[in-house]
Amino acid sequence: MRLRYDDLQLDVSGGELVKLCLVLAPLLISTIGVGVNCYIAHRDLDVVLNVFKKSYAVTYYGRMPPGKWSFVTRLFLASNLSGTIAWSSRYIRRGMLDPEELARLPVSIKMRMIWSSVLTTGGFVGLCVVFVVLVILK
Repeated sequence: MRLRYDDLQLDVSGGELVKLCLVLAPLLISTIGVGVNCYIAHRDLDVVLNVFKKSYAVTYYGRMPPGKWSFVTRLFLASNLSGTIAWSSRYIRRGMLDPEELARLPVSIKMRMIWSSVLTTGGFVGLCVVFVVLVILK
């Protein structure tokens, strides 16, 4: 028995397609942010930890011996540090982040960390907004 293209067609209305796109767009944005975070965990995390020696916000999360870190541990650490770098003014005001060390962090790594946090957070907030709108309009 051969499957034809006509047998595989789905009956999807325009409204359902819009809803699907509204849900998938924030998920895609968050997935891109997590992908950037994976890159940071694999490539840039050691540089970040070497730059920040006095900042409590960084040393608190990175206090476990580096030889015992799995990739998931590095990913969570990179995620926490990306949020710390992205919203650094808050941590500088509280004395948890040293502004001199932040200035020594390479700009390329800082921008990747900011993009990672913004994409991940923005995708999550967007998904929550879409969910609320879909529930209200139902």
